[in-house]
Amino acid sequence: MSTRKTVEWGVLIGETVRPLPKAQNVTQALLMAEQPGNRGKRGNKPVVVFRDGAHDMWKRHRDNTPVPTQFALFDQEAS
Repeated sequence: MSTRKTVEWGVLIGETVRPLPKAQNVTQALLMAEQPGNRGKRGNKPVVVFRDGAHDMWKRHRDNTPVPTQFALFDQEAS
């Protein structure tokens, strides 16, 4: 029996991550991110992000680069 991590997928819009709870893999996340409602105000191409748990930082799926979100920025200011 393998212990498989549950990955959470989302789309980065500005500094806010919109969760994609129905996405089970990167392909589904990419397809869902292309929906018209997931584009920024300027019509920028959506960025798919993921994390391994609720306490992990969101990372870009292409290069695993951590992305600061509004909550992450707040946490840095608070400490």
